[in-house]
Amino acid sequence: MIIAFVQTKGGTGKSTLALNIAYSRFMRKEFPSIALVELDPQATLRKWWNRRALNGHQQGNIIFKHISNESKDEILEEIEMLENDNELLILDVPGESIGKFHTKFACAVADLVLIPMRTSTNDEEAFEDNLLPIIKKMIEIDQESRDVFYIIPSFTHPLANKKNVLSYFQEMMPTFIHCLPAVFSFGSVFENFSRGGNNLIEYGESVKSNTKLYEQAKKAIKEVEVIAQEIIQISSN
Repeated sequence: MIIAFVQTKGGTGKSTLALNIAYSRFMRKEFPSIALVELDPQATLRKWWNRRALNGHQQGNIIFKHISNESKDEILEEIEMLENDNELLILDVPGESIGKFHTKFACAVADLVLIPMRTSTNDEEAFEDNLLPIIKKMIEIDQESRDVFYIIPSFTHPLANKKNVLSYFQEMMPTFIHCLPAVFSFGSVFENFSRGGNNLIEYGESVKSNTKLYEQAKKAIKEVEVIAQEIIQISSN
């Protein structure tokens, strides 16, 4: 199974979601082997992964692969090799306002395309201008098998009504783009959790002595676990 976090606009939470979904308790229990794959030339996740190694974090059933070239055949070959050895591939795709090579590739190969998106005019315009035309083209080519595009409301206000947020996206999106029934809230935890190569669960363990930070971490972890469960629910339908 391949899932891809795709959004041509930066800052929507793609990398944060990709790494934490990979390390979610639910995914690690569901899949014996997981490959976290970064297609971003900026190598944000590779730097994070290197910090993990330096700080002695246990990787368990997760491997990491950074693919930086722009040859479709070479990338496809590497993806196929990873598929042979892993039951789940999670692709972190760079924000691309020009060219969109990696975005198009991920939309074509993924079994599920997850689109982190904030309730903002900037995100809506970027989506409409850059990502929506790609999705429409994919559906024209193969409508039945490309019913795989899901918005994840990201960095929503912690006090926002979940039902209202979901309705906001459901009403504004075309019928061929769905909305995951879960939200990813904004919180200061996301400014600090990855230092030292931590994932959210490890960060939570590290701040147990600080009640406020620990409660924030637990809430963030719970949201990630819900998203992971919804992903599996969708993929099994």
